[in-house]
Amino acid sequence: MITTDVIWAVALGYLLGSIPIAWLVVKLWLKIDIRTIGSKNVGGRNVIRAFQSQGKPKGLAYTVGIIEAILDMLKGFFAMWLAIWISFAFSQADPWVIAFAGPAAILGHNWPIWLWGPGGKGVASTLGSLAFFNPVFIPIWILVYFVFGSAIMYSAITYLVTFVVMGVVLLFWPWIVSPMLAYFNPATTPLSEIGWIAFATMVAITLVVLSRQAENFRKIKSGEAKKMKLWKIFKGKADEALK
Repeated sequence: MITTDVIWAVALGYLLGSIPIAWLVVKLWLKIDIRTIGSKNVGGRNVIRAFQSQGKPKGLAYTVGIIEAILDMLKGFFAMWLAIWISFAFSQADPWVIAFAGPAAILGHNWPIWLWGPGGKGVASTLGSLAFFNPVFIPIWILVYFVFGSAIMYSAITYLVTFVVMGVVLLFWPWIVSPMLAYFNPATTPLSEIGWIAFATMVAITLVVLSRQAENFRKIKSGEAKKMKLWKIFKGKADEALK
């Protein structure tokens, strides 16, 4: 049943996710619109491109880009944290609010109301949502992405496969989200239910992330898409690895 907690959790998550941090950073610092640079994506990787396009030092470009990506991660994390905290402190104590607040934050990041159009791709905010369930998901996600990305070499397909794999992990090994027990009463919200909440969250996140991958899939089909060469990261050529 859709409770009133779920409704305001979606609104809270969406508005928090809609804050276009990358757009604000580039606009205030460089006085340009990030949507006119590189991939036109409102995210950390394009922040790096924007800074490099203006002749800024490589170290500065990567530092600002990484900080921006971390802030995007925090949007996903805090949307879920605030939803569960408010629900249990002041309202109906509905654990399912996190399955709506997290995806809503990513939806807001991908389609921010303030920009009247596409925003980011939602990957950083998704990692923040995963970290809410268990911080260990971040290194696991990176490892799975690297393994599949090295074989598939197309980022859009790799994102999809990685999220599916993570969803399966959440469904069959709910003990991985055991840190979530700290937020709930095990008598009323057992670990098995938390596992299903995490799985439902992952499914919703996957659908939201896919909403910004249509152009990438079109490029793959037409042969325009560039292949990733992730192994070049170990050679100090991160720019070439992620093109």
